[in-house]
Amino acid sequence: MLTLFPTGSRRISRVQAFTEQGVSLAYPPRSWSGVREDGAVVIAIRAGEVQASFDGFRCLLWSPVIEGATEWVDRPMKQERLGHCRLAATLGSADGLLVSGAAADVERGAAFPLRVEKRGVEYWAFWGAPGCAPGIAEILRDRALPLYSMNQLAA
Repeated sequence: MLTLFPTGSRRISRVQAFTEQGVSLAYPPRSWSGVREDGAVVIAIRAGEVQASFDGFRCLLWSPVIEGATEWVDRPMKQERLGHCRLAATLGSADGLLVSGAAADVERGAAFPLRVEKRGVEYWAFWGAPGCAPGIAEILRDRALPLYSMNQLAA
């Protein structure tokens, strides 16, 4: 069983966190999700994109590209992420890695279970409840969690 947000652990790179989870990333510098050796999906989530509500946490994982809405999109990575979202939704679960800080690093061993759901044309991650994830309070403290509309998150 993986420990959720262990205290006193040291931070490691996103790529190293995937490696420790048994995931060989297809494109290590660019991949933000992958499939573990046992077939489970592991997804990195940016702390700044997490939304909190009374019933837990959520994060938009994938949405279609809106032409003209962004200047540049890494389309191969979006397709890779879409494939992993589809697999996680089919399997009914995935493991998440919360990426934070200027170095975009992860707490060692801090993978957490989440479920991936398709909502319309988007894929969302849902997990926990604020009281059930004690370590997340430290990461999310002192910052207002924005509640974006679906259109704002589509880019």
